[in-house]
Amino acid sequence: MSLSSLIDRFKHGLSNPADTRPQHDPIRLATAAVLLEIAQADGQFAAPEGADIAAYLQKAFDLDADSTRELMEAAAEIRNQTIDYFAMTNYLRRTTSLEERIEIVKTMWRIVYADGRLSDYENYLVRKLADLLGLEHRVMIAAKVAVLEERGEAT
Repeated sequence: MSLSSLIDRFKHGLSNPADTRPQHDPIRLATAAVLLEIAQADGQFAAPEGADIAAYLQKAFDLDADSTRELMEAAAEIRNQTIDYFAMTNYLRRTTSLEERIEIVKTMWRIVYADGRLSDYENYLVRKLADLLGLEHRVMIAAKVAVLEERGEAT
């Protein structure tokens, strides 16, 4: 199932016209789904990772806590139904600015470092998604260094 069809299902209710769930902006859904994918990359979803995602979504999209929770739940459902990195990142690449995509990648790095360690797969996945988001390698590395500096870990 494509990302656009999943987004359409959420926008119009999941096959249930009486569904009262809020409609979410497709950019917000795709962003949250990509970030949740990163958080799950090491097989664990730690509280600090969830907090990093929520903080980013609240700041980037000016959301309150309830709206953020609802968005993350909707994105988790999308993530559970498809792992189509290309569709999600291609949509974000076409609909967001370079600065927004850089902030998404910085948030990815924050998430993977939230537990204090970076697995090989997490490193690979952030690099792959950054590339799919259209970021040059040097920009992705600059985002990583900026996050390490935030954490006081840059060398």
